[in-house]
Amino acid sequence: MLQPIQILRERWRSNPLGVVTAAFGVLFIAAILAAWLRDPLPAGEQGSGQNAEFSLSQQAITLNGTRERLIVLERWNKDSSGASVNLLIVNTDDASGRWMFPDNSQIILSRDELHSTDRDVSPVTGLVLTVSTTGGGEKARQSLYHYSIGGGPAVRFLTADSIVTAQQVGFDRYLVVYRNNNKSAAETFSLLDFRSLAQKPLPDIPQ
Repeated sequence: MLQPIQILRERWRSNPLGVVTAAFGVLFIAAILAAWLRDPLPAGEQGSGQNAEFSLSQQAITLNGTRERLIVLERWNKDSSGASVNLLIVNTDDASGRWMFPDNSQIILSRDELHSTDRDVSPVTGLVLTVSTTGGGEKARQSLYHYSIGGGPAVRFLTADSIVTAQQVGFDRYLVVYRNNNKSAAETFSLLDFRSLAQKPLPDIPQ
């Protein structure tokens, strides 16, 4: 039977690039764990935190053209239902880490990447996150947050009963269609600072 050292030598002879890649992968995971240990989990809702467990996803999300990786924080309830509640942002240069949100009271529904030019080739410049929030027994609502690569925590720029669609339009605008009180509206925002540029009600659903 081959010993571990012999196995490593055989693999080095047959595929040295694979061995080096695996070694870098181990070092990257170690850096992520070190960043996580330096930056503890943010506080969650008092109600959900007492009856839930938190865990970090084992796969990092790559943001094209950036030095940042995202690791999803998941909350698992006693009934085995799970939800993504936060994102750990890890810098691959210095292995530092920080949280996207200051607490775990929200549920992340979707993530949209922002680009400066062509979406397929240009680096990611930021994110728009759709989250669901509840408070004080009120009906769940949905909010949009924007995050700039290398910047601070995510910032909310819209809250509605529900978000129908949200997407980048060209290189300088962001379009959102949402519903409030059974009425639909469309609104565009500047990608520079997410200031509202235009907002119009949409026609009712035909009977």
